[in-house]
Amino acid sequence: MLDSLGRLFDTDGYMARWHCGAWSSGQGWLHILSDIAIFGAYTAIPCVLLFFILRRRDIPFPKIFWLFGAFIFSCGFGHLLEAIIFWHPVYRFSGVVKFTTAVVSWATVLALIQIVPQALHFPGLARLNAKLMGEVDERKRIEDALRQSEERLAKLLASEREARGDAERANRIKDEFLSTVSHELRSPLNAVLGYTQLLLRSGVEGEDREGLSIIERNALLQAQIIEDLLDMSRIVSGKVRLDAKTVDMTPIIEAAVATARPAADAKGIRFVAMLDAHAGPVLGDSARLQQIVSNLLTNAVKFTPKGGRVQIALKRVNSHLELRVSDTGQGIQAEFLPYVFDRFRQADPGTTRKYGGLGLGLSIVKNLVEMHGGTVEAQSPGEDQGATFIVRLPVQIIHGDPTEALPTESAVPNALDLTLQGVRILVVDDEPDARELVRRLLTEYEAQVELAGSVDEALRIFHRQKPDLLLSDIGMPGKDGYELVRAVRSLPEAEGGAVPAVALTAMARSEDRKRAMLAGYHAHVTKPVDSSELIAVVATLVGRTGK
Repeated sequence: MLDSLGRLFDTDGYMARWHCGAWSSGQGWLHILSDIAIFGAYTAIPCVLLFFILRRRDIPFPKIFWLFGAFIFSCGFGHLLEAIIFWHPVYRFSGVVKFTTAVVSWATVLALIQIVPQALHFPGLARLNAKLMGEVDERKRIEDALRQSEERLAKLLASEREARGDAERANRIKDEFLSTVSHELRSPLNAVLGYTQLLLRSGVEGEDREGLSIIERNALLQAQIIEDLLDMSRIVSGKVRLDAKTVDMTPIIEAAVATARPAADAKGIRFVAMLDAHAGPVLGDSARLQQIVSNLLTNAVKFTPKGGRVQIALKRVNSHLELRVSDTGQGIQAEFLPYVFDRFRQADPGTTRKYGGLGLGLSIVKNLVEMHGGTVEAQSPGEDQGATFIVRLPVQIIHGDPTEALPTESAVPNALDLTLQGVRILVVDDEPDARELVRRLLTEYEAQVELAGSVDEALRIFHRQKPDLLLSDIGMPGKDGYELVRAVRSLPEAEGGAVPAVALTAMARSEDRKRAMLAGYHAHVTKPVDSSELIAVVATLVGRTGK
């Protein structure tokens, strides 16, 4: 190996280039310096290429750059040997270097032949620039579209906020309108119903009593229509809340039958009740459950002719209580059955219909039954063949304490047995008829009644003669009942600040009840008021029950 390398640098048989020909000093040094300069340049170029290749890992065709570097370096090294040969004739080594240069040169040529077709597919600078400008324009277009989308989104959000505000304002206006309608319709009904009940208790007999009974019945019907409208509004707006407790359906049904009996007796309709006392309890709101039964009974009495029959049955079927209300009335046509629970839908619309009402009772029944987790359906063989409404409610699985005594009817004191003798009551109402009605009702039970038509007048009477109970309307001009009870509650207890207070008002919404209780009232009684209910509330607050 070493002998072979030694022969490469063996100069025997050769002479230095200075001795070959007539070289002048200037001409020789021109060749030498030129070859050395070319070697320097040919060495620097591969170094730059090497730096570029190592720094740019994503450069296309890196192999050709390495071959170019080797080719240029070998060429430069050949020029260095040409300068050395002027003094030291290493022609053998120079031949090997030239051969290596030739090999590298042809390798570069072959690599170029392979690369050129691929490189031709590369876009030129003009195309790259055009493409880049296109991408820039596209990005600007996208940015403009995004900006426009953001502006549209901002406008939509502003519009949505405005629409939501309008809807909230509309809801508030609707609630205020319903409250006003309730107040304006209930207030005159309160006087009609109250005086009718007073006259009935006064011992009127014969046709006059029958007429008063008719007035009372129709006033109650009108009050129920108003309540149905308010109930439907609460149901649609999702404001109905259930006070769910364990309840027995039997007393609820009996109470509903008692409420519907006067209307049934007026038409000679006979009630037949078949109630299973051991059907089991349900989890529900007793007031709403009674409303369900009352609406079904009212509907049955309404569509049953004189001398007919209404049957109500309660039994347990598997895990449900099944309540059936059947009548012998006009029945329901098959094509109307799917719509019988729709709001405001009636089988005989128009001016020629035989039965009144708004068509809300059954819709309220359906919504309340579903809120209790039950179902309701209507069945009828056809026109003039009666109808049956079936309510199914889930039975409560876990029963309450069986030893807990349930209140019975005999445990409830009769209002006629109560007395309010010596009780000082301040009645506040801006309506003279309403004030006089309450005064007459309370004085029948021997109460001492003071009347006031405004909040200011009531406060003057209150400071002069502290009453035992405050009975006030809510909606009054100037200052309302809320301001009155707050003014009373701000007084020290010794000056009557803790006096029991009852809100007697036509504002019957649940929100009105909550507001009244939070303002300082102990009870909330709605107009038109039932006289026995009002007396019971007053007697309870002044401690006169059970005496």
